Amino acid sequence: MNRNTLLGILLIFAIFFLSERFIWKKAKPQPVKTDKQEQTTPAETTTQPDIKPTDQLPLGILPDDPYLTEVNDNIVLENDSLKLVFSNKGAVIREAYLKKFLLVDKSIVQLIPANKQIANTILFSENSSTDLKNLPFDYEMTDVNGQPGVRFSFTPEPDYIIEKTYVLDYNYGIKLNLKVHNVYSLTGYSLGFGSGIQDTEEFLKTKGMDYKFYAQIDNMLVKKDLNKLNKNTLQQNGKVEWAAIRSKYFVIACNDLSPVLMNSVKADTSSGSPAFVLTTRRDKPSIDWEEDFLIYLGPSSIESLRSHGNGMENIAERGAKWLRWLVDIFAWFLSFLYRLIPNYGIVIIVFSIVLKIVLHPFTHKSMDASLKMQKIQPQVSALQQQYKSDPKRMQQELSKLYKEAGASPLGGCLPMLLQMPVFFALYSVLRYSLDMRQAYFVGWLKDLSEPDPYYILPILMGIFMIIQQLMMKPKKEQLEQMDEKQQAMQQSQKMMAWILPVVLFFVFKSMPAGLVLYWTVFNVLSIIQQYYLQKHLNRKDTL
Repeated sequence: MNRNTLLGILLIFAIFFLSERFIWKKAKPQPVKTDKQEQTTPAETTTQPDIKPTDQLPLGILPDDPYLTEVNDNIVLENDSLKLVFSNKGAVIREAYLKKFLLVDKSIVQLIPANKQIANTILFSENSSTDLKNLPFDYEMTDVNGQPGVRFSFTPEPDYIIEKTYVLDYNYGIKLNLKVHNVYSLTGYSLGFGSGIQDTEEFLKTKGMDYKFYAQIDNMLVKKDLNKLNKNTLQQNGKVEWAAIRSKYFVIACNDLSPVLMNSVKADTSSGSPAFVLTTRRDKPSIDWEEDFLIYLGPSSIESLRSHGNGMENIAERGAKWLRWLVDIFAWFLSFLYRLIPNYGIVIIVFSIVLKIVLHPFTHKSMDASLKMQKIQPQVSALQQQYKSDPKRMQQELSKLYKEAGASPLGGCLPMLLQMPVFFALYSVLRYSLDMRQAYFVGWLKDLSEPDPYYILPILMGIFMIIQQLMMKPKKEQLEQMDEKQQAMQQSQKMMAWILPVVLFFVFKSMPAGLVLYWTVFNVLSIIQQYYLQKHLNRKDTL
């Protein structure tokens, strides 16, 4: 592996990590704060509401009045994929179980942290607010078009209504209808998702980047990861079409169905993960309010999110926008192979072989040119010495020599440049694809989407890199024919051959084991290819 190849590898990882840190993770477009937004807004008020006790509910009824309905914290709705546990105290969702997904201990994934709830409602008047979290609602189980539902209602008199109706849909969605009539003159209300999202994975070192808040406001996507929200709470006004919290693999989202009335969102990290509150306000108070929402509690699956429309598929992590077409191809191909070979470790090995075959013509040509460069080093040295006082003529003669020998000084970089988009696309697939979650390979590799816990793969990768570079080392007679400058360059390249694998070990040890497996297998295949190519060229030279 010559100097250009080594520089190519370093260039790939420099671009990759700079892109991860400063480009791909950047919200697009970034919301702009104005002087008006810096002031206290309705959404900010919702986090610390001013609750007036006696005169806020109709007829002076207090939440702890003995006549009110008994509290039930175990009201259950479920279908084949989702089980929800409600409480009639506030008419909120307390637990959300995803039946098709398990934790490491084989228990079912639960998205809402313990002792938290979502969809709590606060009502706003001109001078005060009322939090419904302590109000026990009456409730009845319903059935809407064959889908299970529950209707919560507070109706102390026929003309006074606070009603929240939840109905499950077919794909991790819950339709919520919120209706408030004649309670008192309202200027708006909020819907709270301040619970955050429950941790479901063991490896949380990259939680700051993996956990994100998303929103679509005025048809623009707003995105902030946990690290950024920890530094700066987001407050945004505008037509809030939907907002969401995403962990590495799962999503809690709220889609304001048409017509969109929510006009403010606040996101923070007070729960330890991204959390948000949606708020609607009107200048003119009204006694009649009704709005429909779609709450999504499910996997970060493009297909599931897309089925709910309105651009919600953007919540799923798919890497850089310019590379998503390749991400989709790789995800489909890996899934196809898995249907034939139900072990993702073997699938990645097969994928590496297939990719090596596809790239073979390019790799063969560049490796051939790189090896030929070594063979013509004496002629290169002679030309450089002969025309050292005439750089233009030297360049012409060198170009002529390269052309006649079929060599290229940049030949070693071509395979690396071809590998760059492949590596970026695979990173997104292997790290965030639900198919890769808890993907077992062999022995200690129980989850290929997480780093190798014992660093065995990164160590093997480094060893094979050293072997590959030693194979490219010039022969003794070739070194003797080089001038001092070229020998010094070879010496520095020799040092790089030992330093680079160590550097890449520290880079790869925190990457998904599946990605390290791919890179290691690809290097092994490159060594085999290089061995036979060198043998072939040497045979040609002896003829």
